[in-house]
Amino acid sequence: MRDSTALPDLQMLATEALLPHEDCDPRRIERLAQRILQDGCLKNPPVVAAIPESDRFVVLDGANRVIAFAQMGIPHIVAQIVRYDDPGVVLDTWYHVVAGMPLEDFEGALSQVSRANLRPCTLLEARKALGDKEAIAYIVCESGVRMVAFPTQNQPGDLHILNDLVNAYKGRADIFRASNDIWEIQAPYYPGITALVIFPRYRPEDILHAIRNGYKIPSGITRHIIPARALNINIPLEVLNVDWTLEKKREWLQAWLMERMAANSIRYYAESTFSFNE
Repeated sequence: MRDSTALPDLQMLATEALLPHEDCDPRRIERLAQRILQDGCLKNPPVVAAIPESDRFVVLDGANRVIAFAQMGIPHIVAQIVRYDDPGVVLDTWYHVVAGMPLEDFEGALSQVSRANLRPCTLLEARKALGDKEAIAYIVCESGVRMVAFPTQNQPGDLHILNDLVNAYKGRADIFRASNDIWEIQAPYYPGITALVIFPRYRPEDILHAIRNGYKIPSGITRHIIPARALNINIPLEVLNVDWTLEKKREWLQAWLMERMAANSIRYYAESTFSFNE
């Protein structure tokens, strides 16, 4: 059982020291920046892990928040630091439900993706090919399944093809996150569904390799499950944006944390939850 007295490691960091491993979604960032300004605070901290042999951190969750802060010119941010080798930190994968894009437009966009070799197959064959690294993704439509095969197992090349694949529909369709590849389960929830796009599972070392080499994974694919997640910290933007040194802001954060503890304001909830207002 996790020790409920072990508080999350919250640290004041330079915004520029946080490196997202995902491609960004400009529309989400714009909306998020407006909401942050309206709220006047950072509600939920991004989750980061130290990049070995570096003074920077890879963003595991909250990339759009970090990019919004950078675009707004806010120099510092409070982040929750976790160890990437903590067995409680789980790297999972989201799949994409593509909706609101005519099937013929989707098919035409796929045909323009260079180096992507689409092969008709069964769902079981697609799952096996993805697991065996013989495919970079697979696509499920009402009419059938196709794997997106690639000729090599070169990781940078994988990410280039993967980004090209997602860019074929990104900005032209609505994208929702899903956790299974079964058309009959997903279709009733999305009346305008066009396709399911299924991605491989990544390992932490894949994420670190990508960040060190300047590659990005498309947004909305990686899913980090974080134990003892810190929420509702509500750090005022005026503190994060004020012209203080990083050391002074770290002292402020430590004093804030002691005040929260003295006021008995910190709660640990072990239950799994569903949030209906994200």
